[in-house]
Amino acid sequence: MLPIVAVAFGAIPAAWIITKFGLRVAIVGGLICAGAASVGRGQVPSAELLFFASVIMGLGIAVCQTALPLATRTWTPTHLALGSTVYLNGMMAGELSAAGLTRPIILPLANFDWRIALILWAVPILIVAILVLLSRPANTDDSSNLPDRQNPSPVTSIPSLRDRRVWQYGILLGSSVLAFFIINAYSGSVLNARGESEALSALLLAYNTTPLLASLCLLLVPHWIGKRAPIAISGIAAVIGLSGFIIFDSWLSWMSALLVGYAATVKTILLISLPPKIANGTAVTRLSAGMTLIGFSLAFIIPLIGGWIADKTGTVVIALYPALAFLIIGLSALGRHSEYPHYK
Repeated sequence: MLPIVAVAFGAIPAAWIITKFGLRVAIVGGLICAGAASVGRGQVPSAELLFFASVIMGLGIAVCQTALPLATRTWTPTHLALGSTVYLNGMMAGELSAAGLTRPIILPLANFDWRIALILWAVPILIVAILVLLSRPANTDDSSNLPDRQNPSPVTSIPSLRDRRVWQYGILLGSSVLAFFIINAYSGSVLNARGESEALSALLLAYNTTPLLASLCLLLVPHWIGKRAPIAISGIAAVIGLSGFIIFDSWLSWMSALLVGYAATVKTILLISLPPKIANGTAVTRLSAGMTLIGFSLAFIIPLIGGWIADKTGTVVIALYPALAFLIIGLSALGRHSEYPHYK
């Protein structure tokens, strides 16, 4: 959960870094930071330094995640929907690769030493950083999207927590990230309590495959980005899926969990792709940073509340109740417009 906190609170400095140093430098720096911290996590001698390296890695990821929506607007201005879907598909493929390839491929290559495995996983990160540094997209003037490049003002990039729309989109993002995270976090405990622990490995493998499937499907419908209906439908589907995981057992519960994974991923992709669709320039970074701060903070806090309640009551499945309640309440943030209006 520590990287989630780092991504949440790293969004604000990430927005400032993008404005101060430019888009390409921010992305390359974030990648190098994440890669170096990944190597460091395998070399540190104490738990305290491991936590510190994890925070640094999360900050690097936060810089990249905040910069990529602006990169879509800057480097693929005539293909915003496709550009957003492609980079998010890459994020999902990376997540699935890390989860699915470490044990069968990376660990044997590392002689089953997890420290060496972390170093091996840092190699593709650094390769991508070099490729970004050497690439020259058609629209290469990063500074053209940033006002007053020689003397950037923090006001242009730092999100305001008084902005109603930042909260609206942040709550929507938080509910989707929470929906996906809560199943990963508590499925083991829930299945053990039900006597279904033998199904856990297969369920987690299938569950963590749903993001890749969802991102591939969205490649076929990039026009969904910016529209309210797909976000609403995926949000309702996540509520139905989480309810089913709580109420049912055996295969009905497992299928409900997969519905949560698919629906939550669709909603997350649509929301992360929203800033470059409805905003321009530093407004993209400002909105993206605000959404990330609010959304990932909620996705961290609410599972903790659920876990605390479950500990007090002694009933594991109750840990999911606060998440379900928030998913239902979060539907009120959908708004009334069929297409989300321009953000300034």
